[in-house]
Amino acid sequence: MHAILANAWHRASPALRDRFLNALDSQDAAAIEAVARELRGCIDALPGTTCILLGLAPGSTYGDAAAAVTASAPPS
Repeated sequence: MHAILANAWHRASPALRDRFLNALDSQDAAAIEAVARELRGCIDALPGTTCILLGLAPGSTYGDAAAAVTASAPPS
């Protein structure tokens, strides 16, 4: 796990968060990777169902999810 500096924490727009959830739903690896890069350090809470689907603890953030999906992605 990588530490993210406090000044790198941010909130994401609802549109960006929706793009991420839609990419996960459609299992679009390229879109997931692209959006995940923008969500690194995002402190917005991830929906509980998505936490479960990704194997994350309840209360995880979009930043946590972005780190999890990029860590589990095969190298390009």
